[in-house]
Amino acid sequence: MQDLMPPWKKFEDLVKKILEAQLFDIQVNPLRGDNGFDFTGTLAHESWAIEVKYYRTARVRPSLIESAAARVISNGLSQRASKAMLIVSSLLTPEIRVALESKYSILFVDRVDLRSWATVKPSLIDELDALLELDPNYSNDNHFTSISFDSVKRLERNSALSVDNEGTALCEKLATIKKGKSHWAKYETFCTEALHYLFPNDLSGWHKQMSVDGGISRYDFVCRAGTATEFWKFLVENLNSRYVVFEFKNYSEKIKQGQVLTTEKYLLERALRKVAIIFTRSGADKNAVKMMQGAMREHGKLILPLDDELVRKMLLMKENGNDPTDLLFEITDNFLLSLPR
Repeated sequence: MQDLMPPWKKFEDLVKKILEAQLFDIQVNPLRGDNGFDFTGTLAHESWAIEVKYYRTARVRPSLIESAAARVISNGLSQRASKAMLIVSSLLTPEIRVALESKYSILFVDRVDLRSWATVKPSLIDELDALLELDPNYSNDNHFTSISFDSVKRLERNSALSVDNEGTALCEKLATIKKGKSHWAKYETFCTEALHYLFPNDLSGWHKQMSVDGGISRYDFVCRAGTATEFWKFLVENLNSRYVVFEFKNYSEKIKQGQVLTTEKYLLERALRKVAIIFTRSGADKNAVKMMQGAMREHGKLILPLDDELVRKMLLMKENGNDPTDLLFEITDNFLLSLPR
């Protein structure tokens, strides 16, 4: 059912319809992900590599846009596309757009451009406004200028082009770390490196705490959360948690109810510290999940477990120019929507 589609998929489908309204012949690219791009477009006998990025945050970090741009150029060249286009759901300020266009030989398209293109079929504007939750009085005249597809530069090899591979390297490092007490130090080092890579501008402070349970259960950091992206802003403004606890548990099995109870004791309302994120190799068992639900339902404390699979997914999201906090938002959203009485 359409309503069950995740927002990023709805956005991709809508972008496809808007491009087709602009007379592009659009095909879903069979090589998507790390080595591909979302759509192959044809216009005036020229082939386009088209990548679509959905972000929950209206003004996404430029570094993510750059990562996505570098990858669509590299993948577009490998598949012999003539030109390339990066379409984002966020807003590109005139300054950022100029900086990006001077560095990358592709067309950058943001929500303002999409809304202007959608005017050829007004029903598409309604869909876009609803999906991006835009105000009906939203104005698209703040920086839009008419784009000529003919004037877009052709793709060319640039020796200075740098594709981010740090996420893959960290995934490979995680795979080498054995589970269990004797390897907790390596796991702590990995988790610290992963957090700094994933959220370099979102977290600050990094106040280190002591270890408990002989080192295998660690209350490692308390960080101060910023409000530049939607997830951290939600924690600060809606959950009244200016600070976030991070724990790294290198258990061989799923964490249990007792470990969650220990974590909950670290969360203090008066200290504006009501959120904990637990890195745990194998996730949480059903009793631990029930304890997390109870902590949220009874005390407003949010505890999120991140297993190896979710951590790898976030690392590759960041590498590909997606915002890893969007996955955290999705996990939180699903947790709160399914919270039992």
